[in-house]
Amino acid sequence: MYSLLLIGPMKNKKDASLTGGAVVLFENLLEQMNEQNINYKVIDTNKKNYSNTLVAYFSILFQILVKQFGVTHISLHSSRDYIFFAPFIILIGKAFGKTTSLRKFGGEAWDTYTFTSGIKKRLLNFIFKHIDFLFLEMQILVQNFTKINKNTFWFPNVRNKPTIQIKEKHFSKKFVFISHVKKEKGIDEIVEAKKLLDESYTIDIYGPIYNEKYSSEYFKSVAISYKGTLKPDEVLSTLSLYDVLLLPSYKEGYPGIILESYSVGIPIISTKLAGLQEITDEYKTGILVEPQNVKELKKAIEYFSEDNYEQMSNSAKEKFSIFDSQKQTKQFIDIILKKKSYIDEKTADKRLDKLKEGKEKLISAEDVFKELGI
Repeated sequence: MYSLLLIGPMKNKKDASLTGGAVVLFENLLEQMNEQNINYKVIDTNKKNYSNTLVAYFSILFQILVKQFGVTHISLHSSRDYIFFAPFIILIGKAFGKTTSLRKFGGEAWDTYTFTSGIKKRLLNFIFKHIDFLFLEMQILVQNFTKINKNTFWFPNVRNKPTIQIKEKHFSKKFVFISHVKKEKGIDEIVEAKKLLDESYTIDIYGPIYNEKYSSEYFKSVAISYKGTLKPDEVLSTLSLYDVLLLPSYKEGYPGIILESYSVGIPIISTKLAGLQEITDEYKTGILVEPQNVKELKKAIEYFSEDNYEQMSNSAKEKFSIFDSQKQTKQFIDIILKKKSYIDEKTADKRLDKLKEGKEKLISAEDVFKELGI
């Protein structure tokens, strides 16, 4: 039987509410592994679950050395720690005959690789060239890194199918922001756009406040309601109360809140950033505006109407199928267990061509398999 060693951040044992995106995704992967009856061992890389950071690093390295016995594949899931752990994992893999993989969360990997120099650059070169399978969140990253490692695959941000009942929606001019409440998320633009809209539009804001400028009183002064912070299990039921998600951020990858919005048929208004352009079908699942452009944001809000809303809601719901956790995890398992592989150079070159051809649309690993007859 196959056995995997999965290494990544788990829930904070002292306070489960302190849960970031990487933790959500790794816990989701473990859940899917259980559902698909995959035999695995796990190592927690969340430093908050150790007595201190130094102890955490030494403990994790020791666990890798010990727990690699009896497994066929070692898989690291990381946002930043991969620079420290991945070289050790690659060496362990080569020494003991294990295949290895890295799933890099977030969208900054190419910038980090491009603009780094010295020892860090050499470490990154070693990691990206010698890891057996590389999984990245954005398709533009897959296109770039396939030039370095031909076994580079798309593993986007994912979510489980919603368990709540999704009712047919009718447009009522209710807009919502759910994220960290800070300038970089486009809060100022939402405020300024609200000032230009008539009183029939409702905008509510949820999330922890990170800038002193913002408060319940501040938002109330501009006819916006601040509703506080949501627990993870409250997000979908809250989203379903609204018509459109607002997320006019200055910097994003594949925001989980957008995928959650799609899952309950809520179209979005966000910004023309690389990751967001990959997951948004303009005027079908949502509208993208230039970052920090209040006029465009107002125009996008006013675009939604009773005439176009039902179709956009249905399109958002259909779009979610690409980001279904069960589907994407199965593809991940198929690849790392070599049920499907691109070790062959000729096949890998063909795949790179297919990725380039598909740069204007989302293409999954499954789509590429079909195109190449694998």
